[in-house]
Amino acid sequence: MEPVSAKDLAFRKICTERFILSICYSLLQQYLLVTIFLLFINFSILHPINWIVGTVRLLVSFYPWIASVPLAVAVTLHGIVLAKSCLLESRYHSTYFRKLYRNLVQRSVLLLTNGTIGCLTAWLYTRFLRDEYRLLFLSSDQQDEVTHLNDRFVYLLMSGVFGGSYYFAREQPNPGAVDFPIILLPKVAQYWNNLSSALTKSMRKSFVGMFIYMCFYYTFSCLFRHRLASFLGGAKLQDDSTLYSFCNIVMDVRLLVYTWLFSALILSNINLMHVLFRIFLTEPQNFSLETSVFQANDEPLLADALAYKQIPIVQQLAADDLFVVAEAQCNVRRKQLFALTVPGGHPNNWRRVYEVCMKLIGEFTQELEHSIDGIEPKPAPPMVLMGGVLRPTASMDKEHFMKKQYNQNFGIRSLSTPTLSSPNGANSDARSTKSHAKAVDKVMSIATAMKRIPGYDFLFVESKSSKSYYLLSVQSQLIVKVTQSLVAIASRSLAEDTYGVLQNDLSCIVHTLLELKRVVDKIGAINLDVKRVDRNYIALKGAVKKSLYRFTSAFGPYIKHLVIEPEDFKALQGFVNFREV
Repeated sequence: MEPVSAKDLAFRKICTERFILSICYSLLQQYLLVTIFLLFINFSILHPINWIVGTVRLLVSFYPWIASVPLAVAVTLHGIVLAKSCLLESRYHSTYFRKLYRNLVQRSVLLLTNGTIGCLTAWLYTRFLRDEYRLLFLSSDQQDEVTHLNDRFVYLLMSGVFGGSYYFAREQPNPGAVDFPIILLPKVAQYWNNLSSALTKSMRKSFVGMFIYMCFYYTFSCLFRHRLASFLGGAKLQDDSTLYSFCNIVMDVRLLVYTWLFSALILSNINLMHVLFRIFLTEPQNFSLETSVFQANDEPLLADALAYKQIPIVQQLAADDLFVVAEAQCNVRRKQLFALTVPGGHPNNWRRVYEVCMKLIGEFTQELEHSIDGIEPKPAPPMVLMGGVLRPTASMDKEHFMKKQYNQNFGIRSLSTPTLSSPNGANSDARSTKSHAKAVDKVMSIATAMKRIPGYDFLFVESKSSKSYYLLSVQSQLIVKVTQSLVAIASRSLAEDTYGVLQNDLSCIVHTLLELKRVVDKIGAINLDVKRVDRNYIALKGAVKKSLYRFTSAFGPYIKHLVIEPEDFKALQGFVNFREV
């Protein structure tokens, strides 16, 4: 086992601290949801004081804290699984089947933890209900002491399992993805806004989920009711008829209300856990810009964080920090970027950041250009006259006929024409070739028949635009931040770079941005399904244009004096004159 480097430990420490805070606040969130549940079920419009006092007395008692221990353990395990999914390096999967195969274990564990949270949440909430909804076994009304399996309790418990599993499949296609907000609000404001919207959406979506669960329970209850009763010590069923038992459940309005409330709170709980993870993971992180040989600095460098691809969140945090450095009104950190090392007098601080940024943009441009190779350009619109589509004229038909007659007169055979039969001496070779061709045709026919199966291409065939879709949807946000930050620093260097550390790198920055713009513009001229990545594509295209306009606005009077290639100089003239294509 290889030892972990100090840089890896520093980056993992940043993520671990955020994960621990997210899990702790997720545990506190359970008591908030329990409070909402108790306020709902104990609601009394005639005695509001007793309603509030009774709810508070129940919350501060010792029983809810003991009963919530299993749910707290499940939430902690679910948080650990979410943390591991956020730490995974993003990889490209060529086919949907390979993506399912690679993520099978992770998705299965997440499905298990979601179902467990739903089950334990339903069990916890039933502790505060009546005996007919709270107990697993009910005593018989007759004198003989016979216990019956409580169908209502089983129904509520299964609704929790179904709710956690169903909403995981519906609402969480990619649990490891973290979207960084455009405008950063305080943590309390972010959570409060998401709390109200999550509760509202969950209550609305739970109506549909409740009816789907009713159909699911009626379909499969005949399979597990008798087995569950025999597994739990041979308890008897209240109603042997599955249809009669289901009718009793459906006609219980209070039970349906509890089912709807359980589903809404379970969905809100799972969604708000993701909200807490996003809030703490997207919290700004200040990385160090300079190192000194005279003082030890254990903080990770910004350049190292930008180049750290093992944890994508670290790269995003570094890109956000670079954007803050570039756009901040206070130039204290930019002075560190433009400063020279002591001793030596070298611009190492800037060189580290510059080389990493140029490498990121260059690799993204090459991969994006390579991903669109082989994709056909958009077909030209047909020529239409006043009377309709343009048809072949008589001269075009005559030319085609003359070419065919010329080929026949001089013995020029078309490649699609079958060859002449071989002499008698080569009959054995012809037979073997013919049998081999038949075998190949049979295999090809089987492969063709398999490709005709619905869903085969979706699962096993790589789409031409899948790599482009991956790059634009996963990596474009990072490139947008890096591009804008690099040009912003270069623009501000006119007034703040006293040593001229950026002077020799301006031409390379311009060339890299123009290459990226050329590839991005090329995407609009091919048959790429940009509707799937419309937001990311437009953001990347706008960021590149904005960066070039900002560069030409800042260095417009000095562009002729910069060492720029003639093609780049010609391409910049459109931005200088505000007439770019």
